[in-house]
Amino acid sequence: MAKVWQFFRIPLNISLRKFVGFFKRNILSVKKSPILFYEDKETLDKYSIRKLNFGFFNLPPIDFLLEKDELLDYLSEQILKHNFNLLGTGWVCRNFEKSRDEIKNLLPDFYKKKFEILTSKITNPEYQHINFWSEPKTGFEWEPKYFKETEILLGKDIKYPWELGRMQHLPFLAISYSYNLIKDAEYAKKLAEEFQNQVLDFISTNPVAYSVQWRSTMDVSIRLVNWLVAYDLFMLAGWNFEKSFYEIFCNSIIQHILFILNNLEWSEGLRGNHYFANVASLIFAGVYLPTSELSIQILAFALSELYKETLHQFLPDGGNFEASTYYHIQVVEMLLFSLYILNFVTKDKLIALKNFVHNRKRLTLGNKTTTKFNFSIDENLLKIDFPGDFYERIFKIIKFTNLIKKSNDEYEQIGDNDSGIFLRLNYFFENFAFENEMYENLLKRYLLDDLISSLSVGGSNRQYYFLKDKKMHQLYLPSKEITIFPKLYSCTHFGLYIVKSLNFELFVRCGDIGQMGKGGHSHNDQLSITLNARSKDFFVDPGLFCYTCSEEERNKYRSVHFHNTLVLKSCEQNLWKTGDVDNLFWIYKHRTKSKVVFQSEDKLIFEHYAYGIPHRRTIIYHINKVEIIDFLNSNAEKFIYFHLHPTVIVERKSESFILVNEEVTVELSTDCKNYEIQTYHYSPQYGLKIPSRRMVFTTTEECIHFSISIQQE
Repeated sequence: MAKVWQFFRIPLNISLRKFVGFFKRNILSVKKSPILFYEDKETLDKYSIRKLNFGFFNLPPIDFLLEKDELLDYLSEQILKHNFNLLGTGWVCRNFEKSRDEIKNLLPDFYKKKFEILTSKITNPEYQHINFWSEPKTGFEWEPKYFKETEILLGKDIKYPWELGRMQHLPFLAISYSYNLIKDAEYAKKLAEEFQNQVLDFISTNPVAYSVQWRSTMDVSIRLVNWLVAYDLFMLAGWNFEKSFYEIFCNSIIQHILFILNNLEWSEGLRGNHYFANVASLIFAGVYLPTSELSIQILAFALSELYKETLHQFLPDGGNFEASTYYHIQVVEMLLFSLYILNFVTKDKLIALKNFVHNRKRLTLGNKTTTKFNFSIDENLLKIDFPGDFYERIFKIIKFTNLIKKSNDEYEQIGDNDSGIFLRLNYFFENFAFENEMYENLLKRYLLDDLISSLSVGGSNRQYYFLKDKKMHQLYLPSKEITIFPKLYSCTHFGLYIVKSLNFELFVRCGDIGQMGKGGHSHNDQLSITLNARSKDFFVDPGLFCYTCSEEERNKYRSVHFHNTLVLKSCEQNLWKTGDVDNLFWIYKHRTKSKVVFQSEDKLIFEHYAYGIPHRRTIIYHINKVEIIDFLNSNAEKFIYFHLHPTVIVERKSESFILVNEEVTVELSTDCKNYEIQTYHYSPQYGLKIPSRRMVFTTTEECIHFSISIQQE
């Protein structure tokens, strides 16, 4: 049960629904043995698959891959060596140091015989098992046990084994296989066999429901989707799977689906991106599975939930309710991939789906019942339709998504950014170097851009992964707006105000803390700004860095001291508790209650109330200039922070500061005389720190003025 203070932090009706749901699930329910349910022959025979569907995604054209020849070779070799650079680790080998017998002895007794059978089918005699249980930075290992007994611990980061267990590199193996068919057929075969061996490896060392890889149903869902799409691309490229492997693979697909259905991350009150991932993965499953009672039920259930969760998790202005731009991006990817894959539901499946929902008023799958089917089937156009409010919300979602994308093609980082991706088709295709190591640029999401285009009426044809030879039921989606003179976009429900022009893009945070008051992915960033001038970042949000591996680091990065706003003495804005993993994802006291008190075509006035005295920030914007006026009626010491992007060079010049990012120059002037240039670490993705600098101004004055001028070329 939630702590008492958590019970009262969220709306009462949600708390009551959560209490009732907890009682039903944990007191009244009687569940089948997980061993019997997932591993018995009767269950697998009942849901056996003879053949999975494929042909829903395209392989990139050869001329595109030729341009990336060296990168493809490098990444392929890394995967063959089981080297992965996930969540800022750098390229490290993730193999077990244990022998095969030592691994087997740690597995549950009921699974040891199956482990021997599965590992005997690995084709490479020199193959080494990947350690899907470990955190590479400390070497800590979650030994296999029933997933509900697997603990999420402070000081250990469970996201590292989860990220590897998503196996999002497998679609890339298929792409590299297709490319190497014309270059080196023997090497291509090696890549295809590696795919099979890694799947066998995972199944052999991770019994269903009995390892850290089953602790989060969201990660099970993402793994299922990446397995299905990798299979799709290998089939499209012409690889013939061995019969024995194919049977094992299909059985594991069914086990993944059954596990998801029986462990949906749905809650009567609070639910978010985890449940959306569950729903999206079931849509993929329903499309890839052949027409059967199971696939029809899965689709009927998942389509209804997709409609409801889209309206529940996305706000009227299109922003995601978790108050984080990159959580927004991740869930948008889930939503749009779901809409994309629904274009390939076959006619016989659509007819069966229509008959099913016509004759049923409710459907229970796993731990969730849906009582209304919020979709219809158009047999003439062979498409699935949703009510109008669904499409209206999607229009707003894409509009918000376009707004948070900057002119440098990165999405603005606000709130938590755990580097989550749903489907990783362009694995490391966008990258950058830091300390002689290559990292994936996860702030750019070209795949999302292409996905939006493929679904849009009149969309471009530059997509590499989406099929254009099949009839696409396209949507009326907004295009990205280009503005010359400063224009304000108010996203009042999300709590973000954006000024865009030819010269600059300014983002101001002012609003709700998200998650219906829980605030689990928002930061103490009220009235904080970020600034991009002519496609170069100057003032940035420092990011997230980590969750459970360090409570201190987690709270430092969500602190007001790590955002571009005013701080009274050493005060925080909203408060949190410490000493418990769960506290890392809650706001204990929401004190800011931020709001806009004035708004015009060139001026904004914001206030928050965290310090007992209102902090008022006025922002006035011109064609190449932004003025900031902070007012707080106190003569106590105040700090005003400006966190700089790592590529910004700062120089003191007379009464102002000259900030240079490559060829773009910004001048910062202020009446505040006391300042310090400090070092901090910018985190553009989870687990990675890049040294940078921040400007800290100190004053006891009630009113402080800053002027930011973008210099003309």
